[in-house]
Amino acid sequence: MINSNTIIQDSYFLEVKELRKKLHKIPEIAFKELKTAEFIKNYLTEIGIKFHSNVATTGIIADIKGLLNTSKEIIILRADMDGLPIIEETGLKFKSHTKNMHACGHDGHMAILLATAKFLSLNSNLFAGTVRLVFQPAEEEIGGAKIMINEKPDLFKDISFVFGFHIWNQIQTGKIAINPSGVFVSADTFQIEIIGKGGHGAMPHKNIDPIYIASNLINSAQSIVSRKADPSDLSVISFGMINGGTAANITPEKVIIKGTIRADSSENRETLISELENLSKSLPKNYGAKGNFSLISGTGPVINNLSFSQYVSKLTSNLFGEESAITVKPVSVADDMSEFMQIAPSVYALLGGRKDGAEMHHNSKFDFDENCLDYGIKLMINLVLEKLS
Repeated sequence: MINSNTIIQDSYFLEVKELRKKLHKIPEIAFKELKTAEFIKNYLTEIGIKFHSNVATTGIIADIKGLLNTSKEIIILRADMDGLPIIEETGLKFKSHTKNMHACGHDGHMAILLATAKFLSLNSNLFAGTVRLVFQPAEEEIGGAKIMINEKPDLFKDISFVFGFHIWNQIQTGKIAINPSGVFVSADTFQIEIIGKGGHGAMPHKNIDPIYIASNLINSAQSIVSRKADPSDLSVISFGMINGGTAANITPEKVIIKGTIRADSSENRETLISELENLSKSLPKNYGAKGNFSLISGTGPVINNLSFSQYVSKLTSNLFGEESAITVKPVSVADDMSEFMQIAPSVYALLGGRKDGAEMHHNSKFDFDENCLDYGIKLMINLVLEKLS
């Protein structure tokens, strides 16, 4: 049943904006979110919520128990914590006090979850089961989510649902994108090492040139996308770094190549990784060299559960009007929310927050319309009260 529209006092809408401003001033990069974690812990302590801290270095997990009945259902609400190593140029009165910046909306994500937590802790008689708050470090580094799960596996068992927001300033405020399937793509960073035989650049016939081999490998890798992957799937293999050699007249012993793989499904991701690994080993071997392939980091695609997404979409329409729930094309960025989404039926919603004059994510002039935070806490609170009723 989806019919509630719980009355949320104006004080929460004011507080969520103040929380965002305070968090915006203290951005910290992955696994170094010490002040941010301290802020969250202090706030949770003030509102009487106990927590597990130092999960994946700086992460925090907290439970709010509903008093309505003895339901065993658990819903995870997740927010990411880290900022980016960008010097802010927004001119905001509450701009960053550090050389880092919240240039991806994580300050807003944390503010929504904290304000939601306060409401739920003061109104625990309105729901059953457990709301598990997950404040995750190191989303930008693609690693915090998996470490949290590995360090506290018992807290990620028997989960009923997982939900989270990503503020998206390319969507109008008041609109919330709830895709029935794909939202973001997978992201894997790879390294290829090609080991040849160094020597004098004037006598290439006596050497095994890893630079020449690397250039052929880079060209050949594009055939994986054009000939191995399904043309209807999003598939990207990009090379971003190549390092080898010390002088113009010396053939180096080895070359290191690094790049990224993006895919819109787990199956497609596995195909691209497998094919590139095979090529990285077989092609150098044809030239008498050796190739080593390794994944440095990676996370799967963000794919919403169909049934749960339909539920959230209907709730959104009931709360904010029929045209408020929308869908968008999957975006070719990544987010390790995908790790949590493997645990239970999940939805990652894009919260519209367009602001005139603001640049897009990961830009020194990024910003969003803070009124979107009101929509965030209203949907998150009502989702809990509906799902855990």
